[in-house]
Amino acid sequence: MASSRLTRAEKQARTRRALLDAAAEVFVERGFLGASVELIAERAGFTRGAFYSNFATREELFAELLQERVYSVYAEMVERSAAPDAPSFREVGEQLAAIQSDPDGSWLFRLWLELLAHSSRDERFRTIAAGFWSANRELTAARILRGFEAAGTAPPVPPRTLASAMIALDLGLALQHFVDPEAVPLTDYPTLYELLFEPHRP
Repeated sequence: MASSRLTRAEKQARTRRALLDAAAEVFVERGFLGASVELIAERAGFTRGAFYSNFATREELFAELLQERVYSVYAEMVERSAAPDAPSFREVGEQLAAIQSDPDGSWLFRLWLELLAHSSRDERFRTIAAGFWSANRELTAARILRGFEAAGTAPPVPPRTLASAMIALDLGLALQHFVDPEAVPLTDYPTLYELLFEPHRP
């Protein structure tokens, strides 16, 4: 039997995936500054040359990692909220709390904190963070606007402002829970999302 052989494109995709997986671990363990190209490549089982065949810089890899593993999670939530059986804001809060309680979700948040830690000192990181929030804000604002248009009513403030408030609440609760989980339990998520946003639901 002839053994199946990977194409060049398939090999490159596999290498890229291994580098992303390795970088995810190293960034959380060592921080961005401690995550050298050599260390990421070694963790993935490749050479420095293999890294630069797939990514121009660590920043490029970091941005793709956030896009794939953080932004995609929230984008999927927004898409679900656009369905005919859209969840209530209490249910949205429960979903966000579930992300933080899941080991993978907690890991994603640590990766996000690593980005924010460098944003105050490096314009490149600030641009990555701004791009993430901008995309998330636009998706959420579009979902909010569709809801009000379908109900034939006008939102109390611009949809983008409501979207910014939802992002702020999510980030604020996640950060406080991360440093002081007993004082800010994840059960605050559904309670506050319902209290603050359900009255404005179209």
